[in-house]
Amino acid sequence: MPGPHRRFGLYTVFAALLVAMLAWMGPAAAAENSGGLQPGDEFRDCPLCPEMVVIPAGKFIMGSKKGRKRELPQHRVRIPKPLAIGRFEVTFSEFDACFAAGGCKKKPFDRGWGRGKRPVMNVLIGDIAEYAAWLSKKSGARYRLPTEAEWEYAARAGTSSGYWWGDQMRAGAANCRKCGTHWSGQKTAPVGRFEANPWGIYDMHGNVLEITSDCWNTSHVNAPGDGTGRIDGDCKSRVVKSGAWYYLPKVSRSSSRVRNDVRIISYFIGFRLVREMD
Repeated sequence: MPGPHRRFGLYTVFAALLVAMLAWMGPAAAAENSGGLQPGDEFRDCPLCPEMVVIPAGKFIMGSKKGRKRELPQHRVRIPKPLAIGRFEVTFSEFDACFAAGGCKKKPFDRGWGRGKRPVMNVLIGDIAEYAAWLSKKSGARYRLPTEAEWEYAARAGTSSGYWWGDQMRAGAANCRKCGTHWSGQKTAPVGRFEANPWGIYDMHGNVLEITSDCWNTSHVNAPGDGTGRIDGDCKSRVVKSGAWYYLPKVSRSSSRVRNDVRIISYFIGFRLVREMD
């Protein structure tokens, strides 16, 4: 068929020009494909939506040799594209907005500590699914729980130490038992009261444990290396990260991981969400 072959030279020239143009546009073209958002950008999809921050694609070593066997083996994970994660744990005020709008059936108990900017707690994974679905419908973007790998990548923020600032808990740096705050061992703190990590994310080392999407496994053996969640293992329990006001500092390390039965609510467990990027 001679037609296409006659035009092949013109197509080649056009393709070369297109590649050169895209290379010249560089980050601008990428920004347009992602709605203009770049790593480090902070945004809300709506006034009642949680505040998000874009984190970059990249690689990191997940797990730790200094923790428990459940944190082994250490393994390399690649996060293939940028994603947005909550700058703060989801708060009572944000979850209550979903309840008031009829998107969430439950108004979680605050234990008398106050609502507002405190992290929401006493929620089941089904309650979180309702909230994420409401946000997704409201915003037109997909909100979901982070995978364990995405959570640890965001917590580390390019670091490899136990906490983003180093291997030892700093007095007053986080809300955990014996961590030197007036909330420590007593109750939750309002979100954002401690210094953010290098990617602008708050409370990744305490306040409330945070539920991830991963089914529980007793180690990282056969864990995926592409940032996706684990759907094998005990799916009646999920991996929770972050540490909490109730627990000692070692539970707040980036690599620390514990399990929680999906049927159990707790006043030291909450969550934050990921918002996928186009």
